[in-house]
Order: sequence, then C-alpha cells, then structure tokens
Amino acid sequence: MTALELDGVHPDFARLERLARSAAAMSGNDGDAAATAFIAGYAAGLAEGSGQAGFDRAHRASLRGIERLLDRPTP
Repeated sequence: MTALELDGVHPDFARLERLARSAAAMSGNDGDAAATAFIAGYAAGLAEGSGQAGFDRAHRASLRGIERLLDRPTP
C-alpha cells in the first residue's frame, strides 16, 4: 500500500478475495479473479477521485455492486 501511496487506506481484503474467487469459480477462468479485484479498485478509485465518496464508502459500494452481479442468475 505504501508503494502505491495508499497509506491509511484499508481495503477489505478478505471480502475482496471471496468475491474474486467466486467470480473465477463461476466462470471457470482464473483470470476473472484478477479482473474482479481490478474492477472493484477502479470503481472505488473513480468514486473517490471524483469526490463522490471517501475511500471506505466507495470501496464498500464497489464490493456491494460486484456481490449483486455475482448473485444474479446466468442467462
């Protein structure tokens, strides 16, 4: 976190890991775990960077969004 100048930021790594593993298991593609983690971070960064929310709130919202997507039945 320090190398990325993210001191003071405390992502919920356990929750993020669960979502990433779930996405990979659902798709059968291990690359989807990395993509899920990237998308969660990107969404939180956009929200924080644009002033929509502080990091903690933005991070929680991005994880909730991914959880909702993973809970949807596959068409």
